[in-house]
Amino acid sequence: MTSVSFPSPSESISLLLSLLSIAMAAASNTTQVSADEYLHRPSSPAASLATSLSPTLVNKSRHTERPSLKLRIPSGASNILNSVVVNAAGQSLVYSISSNSKHTTFVSCMDNVEIATVQWDRSSPRMVFRHKKIKCKAWLPLTGPQNEYMPVLQPLMSFQVESDRDPARSRVFTHGDAQFTWTQGRSSGHLIPANRPGLSVAQWHINSRTDELILEIFQESPVESDLLEAIVLSVVLLRSGRSLGDSPEDILLSNRGTFFRTYAI
Repeated sequence: MTSVSFPSPSESISLLLSLLSIAMAAASNTTQVSADEYLHRPSSPAASLATSLSPTLVNKSRHTERPSLKLRIPSGASNILNSVVVNAAGQSLVYSISSNSKHTTFVSCMDNVEIATVQWDRSSPRMVFRHKKIKCKAWLPLTGPQNEYMPVLQPLMSFQVESDRDPARSRVFTHGDAQFTWTQGRSSGHLIPANRPGLSVAQWHINSRTDELILEIFQESPVESDLLEAIVLSVVLLRSGRSLGDSPEDILLSNRGTFFRTYAI
């Protein structure tokens, strides 16, 4: 019978220590990677996609926020023809609007200069704007199917704005060589450029609790003073509650008048 010899306790301990040392060295060689190698190693397609999307998702609100200029018209909901236009903080007068039954005067408060005067005492109201006479209906003509636009809005707001929107009240707004469309409803409006129908460059809405009209003009670059004046004036006309001379009622009365005059002859 062959005898089996076992290592002594001291030999066993030495053997275990040797095996443990070899195992630790092997593990170190397989897992240790330099910082440079870690940063530049190829990543999986899923990791690459997550990396490319992360900045957009994290900064989504930053990308959708657009710089803007906000103005407030304290009594703009009920009496915009006799009101003032102030900055967002309500601390600085920008424009004043005063009216009687015949005229509306639009004045810049910064230099006390009259910007426009609207003459209501005629069948087709006219105005003097920057020293030029023009009919209101020619300055803000009604839109047709070819230039009627609907702004792209957030899904939660789209139904409300669509139900509030009145295509019959939309008008073309021209400034220099640029053409826009005011799409508006009972309590809000959007100014849409003809060459970018999905982008709103200005908007107004009514705060029913305070009787304020809030006008917001989006400005990727500083707004020129003449454009700002024109936008504010257009909102005043649109919210005046008075006819610009081309409403369906005006056209009907005009046609009736023509008929009676022809009949009399």
